[in-house]
Amino acid sequence: MSKAPEVMCRLNHGIAVDYFALGVIGYEFMYGRRPYLGRDRKEIREAILAKQVCIKKGEIPSDWSIEASDFINRVINKKYIF
Repeated sequence: MSKAPEVMCRLNHGIAVDYFALGVIGYEFMYGRRPYLGRDRKEIREAILAKQVCIKKGEIPSDWSIEASDFINRVINKKYIF
């Protein structure tokens, strides 16, 4: 469960929630794990609402580019403005 914050909070939303989902998928491809962790749905929800995921340059896997991590950072940004 990695819904965009707007969806979880039942706020009006648009295409930005799709970009957020794309960022989550990209992160999963890059690291092989989810960006938001928890023991249950409630903890995962709290992590999504509280945490802003950001891939730092020193954390990029060697077979991935800076451009790929920049793209993921931009679309997984919870304050993305389209």
